[in-house]
Amino acid sequence: MSSSVSIKEIAELAGVSIATVSRVVNQKGGYSAATEERVRSIIQKTCYAQGAIARGAQNEKKAVIGLMVPDILNEHFTEMTLEIQKALSRKGYLTMICNWDESLELEKKYLEMMIQQQVSGLILVSGADGNLDTKGIPTVYVDRRPEEEVSDGHVFVESDNPYGGYLATRELIRQGCKKIVFLTDMQQESSKITRYQGYCRALTEAGLELNPSLILQVERIDIDVAREVITDALKRGLMFDGIMCTTDILAVASEVAVEEYGLRVPEDIKITGYDDTPITSLLRIPITSVNQNRSRLAEKATELLSAMIEGKEIENGRYVVPVNLVERKSTGK
Repeated sequence: MSSSVSIKEIAELAGVSIATVSRVVNQKGGYSAATEERVRSIIQKTCYAQGAIARGAQNEKKAVIGLMVPDILNEHFTEMTLEIQKALSRKGYLTMICNWDESLELEKKYLEMMIQQQVSGLILVSGADGNLDTKGIPTVYVDRRPEEEVSDGHVFVESDNPYGGYLATRELIRQGCKKIVFLTDMQQESSKITRYQGYCRALTEAGLELNPSLILQVERIDIDVAREVITDALKRGLMFDGIMCTTDILAVASEVAVEEYGLRVPEDIKITGYDDTPITSLLRIPITSVNQNRSRLAEKATELLSAMIEGKEIENGRYVVPVNLVERKSTGK
């Protein structure tokens, strides 16, 4: 058999789940003698046992977890990476961090490298939706919806994005806004899509029009790019009195653009961000933003991944962490 045999392939050959193979390898019990004999027989015929040892499953070495983030310079992902690393450390894991810089090609290369390094588990933060081929390695998707929310060896943890989008938009409406821009990027990520659903819900509840011309997109999450988009909208006469941004970077860019154009925040245009990163409270006009509770996301992702590595069954493949709105001066507080 190929030397790249995975735990998933072992499970398929033995006719059992990935969790059962993991329990046999780690001697966790919960399986019959016949099942153990069948699994160990297949393992002996492959090099999987060597891989298990390398992952620390059969010795006292600390296991290594692969953590992949799309943009380490984005404050939200910087903070998230730190929270996950601390949570993993408390569980006794070491962390291998890869920043794939919003490049799908680089993401795949890093994933292949982590698989070759035989990490014990993976945490994939944000990015394009859909399942990656993780070769049966226990995987937690954070704010990145897999194609199948519940699948063997994969779970999905996210903040309550629909409600976050709703809270941010409702606050703008509460402060008197009638024409609210929805500013996002062009990536079709589940987190951004569901924030838009929250935006639509708030407008509908308030009896306000869903105007397609108020949906603005940036090519990428970048302050200069977003500033140009808002400036262009103002120059071509698009009328709006509020901007609901799907990230804090977009909110910062919006504030800069509005003030450069000669308008005032929040008197003329009110703005909300998303992520509640440190920069939101440091600006001349601090920005109202949705707090995603990164520490809770990290704790939940780590808790679930640790359980999968130990061979425990995961009853629920999707977990939602509550969000809250932090009000600041950009909405007229």
